[in-house]
Amino acid sequence: MSRRYVDRGNVRIRVLEPSGPPDKDLLAQNLAALRSAGLEVDYQPYDADSGDRVGMGGIADRLRQLREGLTGDGYDYLVAACGGNGASDLLSRLDWGGLERLSPRPLVGISDVSALQSALYARLGWPALYANMPGSSLWTQTDIERLSALLVNGRPRSGSISVQPLNKLPAEGVRGTLFGGCLSVITRLVGTPYMPESLAGYVLFFEDAYEYETRLLAAWNQLLDSGLLIGASAVVLGRFTEMLGVQNESWLRHRIAERTGCPVYYSPDFGHITGSYPLALGASARIVSGQLQWSLN
Repeated sequence: MSRRYVDRGNVRIRVLEPSGPPDKDLLAQNLAALRSAGLEVDYQPYDADSGDRVGMGGIADRLRQLREGLTGDGYDYLVAACGGNGASDLLSRLDWGGLERLSPRPLVGISDVSALQSALYARLGWPALYANMPGSSLWTQTDIERLSALLVNGRPRSGSISVQPLNKLPAEGVRGTLFGGCLSVITRLVGTPYMPESLAGYVLFFEDAYEYETRLLAAWNQLLDSGLLIGASAVVLGRFTEMLGVQNESWLRHRIAERTGCPVYYSPDFGHITGSYPLALGASARIVSGQLQWSLN
């Protein structure tokens, strides 16, 4: 579904706040570092006079930021300042018909932002980059270097993460289109137009944080019971950090793997962690020799 990018030379990004508030000091420092890396950065903060971010005034201001980023002149990428909650407030308020006439403008982010990334992919075929955000404490110099390298030509190119099997190995290398995000966020989109109607032929990736393991297992049951996973090429589970229940990440991964009919892998390389490796929704992916490799043309 992904479309080709136009290489604009100098890359211009719009930083916005579709979810929660960023750490302002961290954000200012990290945006300065992105500018030093050669990216043109435009950022207008949330209007404090709008009040509560999930009140109607707050929704209107977050929607304004997103619309300006999606339709404003000259931006190559949108970068979410941080996650939190509230991105799903914006989905039904976008002019999807108008957006269909525009060139893809990929959104960079993680966590709650995956609701918007999924919607832009499902409705428009726009790819996205699942990666750490500059207003979060998880962001490090490594993120600046990786993101700058991926965006320097005006488009994400390729990447890889290590994987290890959890249930069974396929007879041949796994291939498919890459899609995924934050598990609890993505599953709340089931049954809406903001998620693909089928995940057959996809290599899926999921991670999460600050959730009870029983709630995450129930979220997985929802994906299974919806039929969306029928025909999926593979599932890659990342980190499930700061879990709130009595069980650990390994327990959750193995409970998911034993319920799932396609190959399931684990990767320690992505999630709500420092140094999380970027993954591109809509990319061509394959799993071979202990690596998930992706490329986006």
